Parts: sequence; structure tokens; C-alpha cells
Amino acid sequence: MNNSRLIEDIKSALDISDIIGQYTSLRRTRRGYSGLCPFHDEKTPSFHVYTDSQSYYCFSCHEAGDIFTFVMKKNGLTFQEAIELLASRAGINPESYGHHQQKRARTLYDVMNMADEFYRGNFVRLPGGKAYIERRGITISEAESFGLGYATDSWDGLIQAMSAKGIGTRELVDAGLIIEGQKGFYDRFRGRVIFPVRDISGRIIAFGGRAVVQDTGAKYINSPETEIYHKRNNLYLLNAASSQIRQKGYSILCEGYMDALRLHKCGFRESAASLGTSLTAEQAVLLKRFADRCYICYDGDSAGRKAALRGMYILAENGLDVRIVRLPDGQDPDDFLRANPPESFRRALKDALPLIPYHVETLKPELNDPLRRKKALNDLWEGVKRVKPDDSAQYVASLSQAFRIPTEEMRKRIFNGAMPNDTPKFKPEPELLNIDGELECALCASLMRYRECRLRVKPGEIYGLLTNPDAQITAEAMISGNPEDALNIWRTTGDSNLEGIIARGEICLDEMRVPENEKWQHVYSGLEKLRIERRIREIEEKFSSNTATNDDLREISELRRKLQELKI
Repeated sequence: MNNSRLIEDIKSALDISDIIGQYTSLRRTRRGYSGLCPFHDEKTPSFHVYTDSQSYYCFSCHEAGDIFTFVMKKNGLTFQEAIELLASRAGINPESYGHHQQKRARTLYDVMNMADEFYRGNFVRLPGGKAYIERRGITISEAESFGLGYATDSWDGLIQAMSAKGIGTRELVDAGLIIEGQKGFYDRFRGRVIFPVRDISGRIIAFGGRAVVQDTGAKYINSPETEIYHKRNNLYLLNAASSQIRQKGYSILCEGYMDALRLHKCGFRESAASLGTSLTAEQAVLLKRFADRCYICYDGDSAGRKAALRGMYILAENGLDVRIVRLPDGQDPDDFLRANPPESFRRALKDALPLIPYHVETLKPELNDPLRRKKALNDLWEGVKRVKPDDSAQYVASLSQAFRIPTEEMRKRIFNGAMPNDTPKFKPEPELLNIDGELECALCASLMRYRECRLRVKPGEIYGLLTNPDAQITAEAMISGNPEDALNIWRTTGDSNLEGIIARGEICLDEMRVPENEKWQHVYSGLEKLRIERRIREIEEKFSSNTATNDDLREISELRRKLQELKI
């Protein structure tokens, strides 16, 4: 038995920084890496990993050793168990060195490994899994490299195979591999391609199964929670992605097994999948060990994006810089990369939005709807509160636009935690409203004040008179419903700009030196005059650039005639 050679070969095959990096976030230094010590609580890094000697040392608690020492202490393993674990991680067979494994009690990890051998054997021998994988554009060799397996459409195929190896039904139930029904035990996975789920150390802890034939129940089923498998603590393919994540400085997080496989196949080996569950703080901590930035690449439909926002804020709350990759509606990463070259996905990564601006963009339809605006603002603020003020303050421009308050006021609200819709009653300030003229405000106020005007005008003719989007929104609210109801909604939701337009318009109407019954016509005619003058200038610019037509000549003559007829 050449135990010393086995140990040296394991050390040569594995990088100690990759193993330790699974437990604490490491930063590159001149001689290796440094980070917070994984053996004791500390705020200032005193733990160092030396790549030349493949060793570690903590200058605070004085823990020291090599890759074997580390794995033994962090996992509570014996030296022999550490050799087996690390040899498996390195792809080395200890028996070829004459190394005899120490006899020990069979664990759930052993049961999962035996089940994995059964599923992988089925994949190689039988056509069902291969046919599905090839339809999805994955080659057989690629599937085998990811350890994919196949569960036959049999009620007890796994039970019989494991029984022949001395595995009892109780062990299989504890591993989540079979189910106990009223008529006895049966296999959990049947007629499915099998995806092995490994923990960060590379041990198989669960399986996912994708139906290969339609109408056979749920498309995907997953292992239940067991003694060794807790969904909230794991991510699919993270063990394979961890070194790439550390090297590139970011992770890519998707939803499904096939999404993760496709990303790896297309060169994005820094990708992992969330196992079909809501994102958790434990997963955030896991990702942050390797890099501070995380790109979220979930399905492109709007419902899926909104549903995932809560989990994204959990990641941000735990210190990750979250960026959202936007794909066309209805496409997931697998769909997108099957239809587009990898460079297209790299561009999507480059164009990814930070979490808060993305949230604002997602809520735009609701933010522009007076009846849904209050709920949308509450939703946005609940997210903002979960992010550190220093981080959310970077996006004060997006937030001030969403809440329609000045940026400095928004900044104050971020740091004192008070929701912006608690703002005192608006006092109109011309520079805040950003409206070209007083007449646009006056028109909105006239629509509120004079019922007969609201009944007489049509939205189309009003929009042509108004140049400011907020004024257009205000005028539409006055025409389409009860003005008092609209004002109450704005006061509740903090729409100070829209309420301010009415307030400023009221002042303008009161200061007009014309009889009350002529004010509407005075405002309307004034805005019509401005509209005609804008159009005349546009046509004159065409004449200046020699692009005008005979139609333009006729139009400008008609506009000048109308301008002379206006009594203002």
C-alpha cells in the first residue's frame, strides 16, 4: 500500500484554495489568499491560505494545516474518511494505490451513490433517457459528463436493484428514493431523466427527475428533505461552478436543471440553479463565499419576474450585488441559448440591471396607473428597506422618479427609513413640476373645476395641447372619472407632482384677469395657439433644409389662417 503517494497525488490534483473557498470568501494576496477565519468569528481577516505550500494558518486562533486537516476539522471526519472524500473529489481511485477503505457503517451518502450508479447505468444501457436528452440538444457524452441518469418506467426497478446489494426499504425511504404507499413501497422516480444534486463538497445528496414522456404527472419532481439534503442550503451545479465563480468574480443563478446545463455547455461555467425553490439567506451566504456579484437569469415572463423579486431581495439583504439578466418574454436560458449564440447571452449579462432599477422597471405599468400606484409603491419600498441605505442610495435617481419627489428628499427618506408617501401636502414649485408653461396646469385645473368642460372635450384633442407627460396623466384622470376620487388616490399614494399640477393650475386660473365664464376658453385658446406655433416652426425647419413638400406648404398656410382667427 502506497498511502503517502496517494496523499501527494490528491494534493497535486486539488487546490486547497478551492476547498477552503467553499467555507469562507477568499481574496487574492501576493502569496495566496486571505479571508475571515472559518474556525472562529472575526470581523477583520486573519486567515491566510498559501498556494505554494498548499497550507493555511490563522494568525488569530492559530489553526493551521493542509487540505486533509481542514476537511477533517470542518466536517468531523477521520483521516481515512478525508482521504476517501478528497480522492473522490479529485477523481482518484484509492484502491489502485493498494489503499483499503476502513470498514464503517453505511451512510445515506453511500445509499445515494449506489442509486446514482443504478441510474447512470440505465442511462448508458437504455434508450429512454438518451432520446430525451438528444431532443434537448445535449450530446450523450455531455450528459454523461454531468452524471445524468435514467429511471425506468417501473414501480420497483430501484427497489429490486438496491435489494440485491443489501439495501433495505427503510434506508431507501430515509434517502428519499422510494415512497411508502397503501399497497407497499414504490420508486419515487419513474420514467425520468435523473439529475444528481451534489453538495458543495461534491457528495450526492438528492436527485431531480424530468419526465421523458408527456402526461406522466409533474414535469419535474425532486428529492424530499432528508437528513443529508436541505433545499435551502444547496444549489445545483455549484460544486462544479465554484472555482469559475471565484475566478470571474460573479455567479449566474438560474431556475432549472436544463438551464444550468445549457449555460455550462455554452461556456458559462459560473452558473448554478436554485432547485425550483424560493431563494434563501443560506443560498446567499453560500454564493457570497465565492463572489460578491450574482446575475439572476430567471424565466422571461412578467409573472415569473415579479414572483422572483422577493428572493432577489433576500440575496441583496445578505450582501450580494444582484443584477437581473433580461431575456425576451417567455424564454428561459435554455430556450435563449438554443436559439442564439453565446455572445448574445454575454450581451444580456452586460446589459443586466441592478435590482432596484429593475424593480422600478417591472412596476412601471402599475406606477402609471392611479388605481394601482399605491400598492406598487408599497411593494417597491418594502424591497428598498431590505437593502443597506448606502447601496440603495446609488439608485436615488430611479427611486425619486418612481416616487415623484426630488432626489435629495428621496435620499433623506432612504437613510431615515420613512416611506416617501408620508411627504407633507405638496407646495407647488415650478422647477419641480418641470412643465413648460402655466397654461398646461391651468387646463388640468379647469377640467377639475368646470364639469361642463369635462363632458364636452375628448381626450384626443386634449393630449395634442399638452407636452408634459404628468400633465397628460392628470388631464386623463380628470376626464375619465371623478376628479375628487383621483385627488384622494394621489394624496394616499404620494403623487405630489400630479396633485401639484392641479394646485398650480388653480393659482393660475385665479390670477387670470378674465371673467370666470371665459377662463376655460382663454386657457384652451392659449394652448391651441402654442400648439399651432410649434407645428409652424417644425414645417419652417423643413423649408430651411429643403425637405418641405406641397402638402407642407398647404398645411402651413392653413395653420397661419387659424392662428389669425384665434382670439387671444
